This record gives sequence, C-alpha cells and structure tokens, in this order.
Amino acid sequence: MAFNVKHRPKEFSEFFGNVPTIKSLDGVLKSRDKPHAFFFSGPSGCGKTTLARIIVNKLGCNLNDLHEINMGNNRGIDTAREIINGVYFMPLYGDVKVYLLDECHKSTLDFQNALLKIVEEPPAHVYFIFCTTEPDKVIETIKNRCACYSVSKLSPKRIKKLITSVCEKENIDLDEDQIKEIAKISLGLPRQAVLILEQIKDLPSEDIIEAIQSYTEKDKTDIKRLCRALLEKKNWKIISKIISGLDVEPETIRRAVLGYMSAVLLNKNEIQAVVVIENFADNFYSSGKAGLVLACYESIT
Repeated sequence: MAFNVKHRPKEFSEFFGNVPTIKSLDGVLKSRDKPHAFFFSGPSGCGKTTLARIIVNKLGCNLNDLHEINMGNNRGIDTAREIINGVYFMPLYGDVKVYLLDECHKSTLDFQNALLKIVEEPPAHVYFIFCTTEPDKVIETIKNRCACYSVSKLSPKRIKKLITSVCEKENIDLDEDQIKEIAKISLGLPRQAVLILEQIKDLPSEDIIEAIQSYTEKDKTDIKRLCRALLEKKNWKIISKIISGLDVEPETIRRAVLGYMSAVLLNKNEIQAVVVIENFADNFYSSGKAGLVLACYESIT
C-alpha cells in the first residue's frame, strides 16, 4: 500500500499542523447543533480530503452512505438534480448520509446555484463537505452556508515531525540532514513529503541525499524542457516523450509551467505563453497525469 494512503490520519490527533482548524472542528463536531455543511480550501496535498474523511467517521457515516463526487467529472446541473433527489432517501446503514464534493470549484454555476437551497436546509440526516484548491471560483452564497476552514501547508518543523513519525512506523533509518532535505523539497505538503520518503526508503544511507537532489535537479531540467517545448509548439512526439519521463506530481508541474510562462509574458509579448497559461489554469488534483497530458496537447493544437 502506498505510504500516502497507509499513513493517512484517521483521527484529528494524528493530523499534523493546522492546530486552530483541528481544535475548531473537534469542538464543532462535539456540539449538539453541528453545521450540516463544511467547506475546506487549501493547496493540493495539504490534507483537505483527509479532514473530510475524518469528519465522515466522526459523524458515524457508513462508507456505503458516503457519496464522494469528483466535480471535475460530474460538474453540471444533472449531477445537482441527482443529489437533490437522493438526499431525501434515508441512509442504507446508520443515521447519516454525507456528500463529499471534491474540487468543487470545477462545478458549473448552474450546479452551484441549484444546490443552494438544499445546502441551506438539508434533511436532518444529510451533511455536505466541499473541498477545493480554488475557493474564489465557488460562489459566496455556497460558502456562506458552510462552516469554512482554510487548510495550510506545514511549517518546516512540523513537516520534519511528520517524516520522523512515518520513519518510526516503517523502521526507516534517516539522519537529521536527510529528513531536512526531504522537508525542504516537499515545500510543506504532507502528501509530497510521504511520497518522497517512499521513493528513497530502500536506498543505502550514503546515497539518499544525493538521490533526492538528483531527482530534484532532473525534475527541474525536464520541466524546463517541457516549458520550452510548449512555448515553441514542438510536435507532440517530442512533448509526450518529455511528459513520460517526468516523475513529479502533476500539480507541481502545473505550478512550475505557470511560473515559467508568466515570466516569459512579463518580458515579451508572446501569445503562445498566454495559450499555455489558459490551458494550465485549472489544477490537476483530480485529473492527475491525464489532466497534464490534455493541457499540454491543447496548448500546441
């Protein structure tokens, strides 16, 4: 089992960082008058859906009554109608039914407006959880009906504690410099830190830091190659080969490409940079590598 799944927190006490958010959620869920809609925003890989699943457990929702919807693939009015019609059916098991709407900013305006009334006045057995990396794309009237929480990246100190904790559970022997290097490269994102740790866990101790740095340098070089290829509208065979060689989280690549193209656009009037920025505007948290491939393809066609 992948480390990011195996070591996903199942209780608030296991969650690293975001202490005020955790304390607030814990208190809210213990109260008699719980909100029936939660809204989580924050960078990809910081723990939004993890917190959502902890809430699902705290509410006593059976997994058969959890409706987790990827809004990138189910974004329109038909999905809204299905939800509205479905909320009135009682749970199959237990007393609670939860709708977890991941990457909710990808939903259409019609979807969001259609859901307003049911989010404001849901049946007693229904709860909604919205997760997004781009809260500004969700209408205020949805957010106003939710208990809203911002989930942040971890500080260097906390990300090192997370790495140390996973190392202890997996019997991985790393020294302080090696842990520090992983923490530096993960940029405060728990999921990224755990994925990096899994990549280097079987290497000889003397090779770990060099391996991490070589991965990083190679990744930077390959991403720059991809940026130049997109800017020059190279043929698809060249670009697809570069993409195939990249072993980096797609969302990290997306942010790097946006930074590169923004720098180009600020220095000269390059219409192709605008095209690439438009195609890379939406994050790849849900679509993953398929989203990256499509954004690259549409940038040169």
